[in-house]
Amino acid sequence: MPKIIVESKNILRSRVARKNIKIYKLRINDERTEDIMPNVKNEIAMDYGKQTIQVYNSFFEKSPKKIIDVNSETQEYKITLHYKIWLILSLFHCIMTQLIIMQNINRAFVVISITMIEIAILIYFGAFELKEVKK
Repeated sequence: MPKIIVESKNILRSRVARKNIKIYKLRINDERTEDIMPNVKNEIAMDYGKQTIQVYNSFFEKSPKKIIDVNSETQEYKITLHYKIWLILSLFHCIMTQLIIMQNINRAFVVISITMIEIAILIYFGAFELKEVKK
């Protein structure tokens, strides 16, 4: 039976995050879930063919659904932060800061609207990304 190896060591970097270890879940075909421990290579048995996988922990901490084709005995995947999304969110924060500095704009409206946009982006795209490790 083929298996995939999922590694998630790049997510937890700070000491506080390492003390509060979170167990992430891997949803396979919306049917079953497997626990993924951080800083460990997790081996998960899969079936041959196309599979839909998604890593999640909460409503905001998730990856987009990814369709993979399991065609070899072992395939390796790595969970990383979705850097493009975090770059977009930091740009929104810079825009929000610039708009708050301006005196003629309602600050509450700017903060609430940009925060709602950021939440929508995190819900739609996810905070994590699942990448295949090329050998």
